Amino acid sequence: MRIGAVQPRLAARQHEAFVRELEGAGAAVDCVPFVHGAFDSVFTKDNAVIVERRDGRVEALLARPRHVEREVEQDVRAMSFGALGVRVVAIASEALEGGDIVLQPAGGGAFVGYGFRSARDAAFDLEEFLDREVIGLELRDPRLYHLDMVLTVLDDGTALVCEEALTEAAFRQLVAHPAITSIVRVPLREALAFGVNLVQVGSTIIWGADAPATTRALAARGYRVRRTELGQFHLAGGSAACLVSRIHPQGRAAGLRDSAPASTAA
Repeated sequence: MRIGAVQPRLAARQHEAFVRELEGAGAAVDCVPFVHGAFDSVFTKDNAVIVERRDGRVEALLARPRHVEREVEQDVRAMSFGALGVRVVAIASEALEGGDIVLQPAGGGAFVGYGFRSARDAAFDLEEFLDREVIGLELRDPRLYHLDMVLTVLDDGTALVCEEALTEAAFRQLVAHPAITSIVRVPLREALAFGVNLVQVGSTIIWGADAPATTRALAARGYRVRRTELGQFHLAGGSAACLVSRIHPQGRAAGLRDSAPASTAA
């Protein structure tokens, strides 16, 4: 990650193509404004976790970024969420970034990664907000510093995971969890190429990764994998999942609204 490495016009074109892919797959997309001077604000997943309650209320737990470069986004992002009808009801009391949160399917609990950007005790804030069990998973590879670079859980309970990036204890916890129906091991080289960092919209997987082994594993399970060029965002350390703040419905089966990310305009 190096300031000045990104070409803004090319990044904007890649972002526009990414949004078209999401919409083409059936997602409803709302864009939130770029926070000028906060270059990582394109990665809206880091700002909050958003859920739709049983009664239709859409609420957010605002993250507490570890580094000041991300902290400056939070007030502006909270206002932009509010303009979209998302009510911020709590702010994490410990270091917590949305990239470390992986929710389980069908309104279940969540996994939270810790070790680099989020604190282990942040799981308590997330558990209170979700009113669901939250399991902490310790990360061990500083190159894969957010959980969503290491783990994603698809709607059918399939977990794509880079085993080498979790501690042995964390991997055992994941495999034994009742929400996980099957495991797809993602090679380390493909995880480093953002082969776990994806957005699922129904049976479509959208990502920016060149990950042939993981692509084959997904296709064998009936998923349609769509790759869109996100190289400019890779230079900043993020990819498809980082660019959206998905609205997660609680207490009912996942539907189209579950696939509606709020995505920044690059």
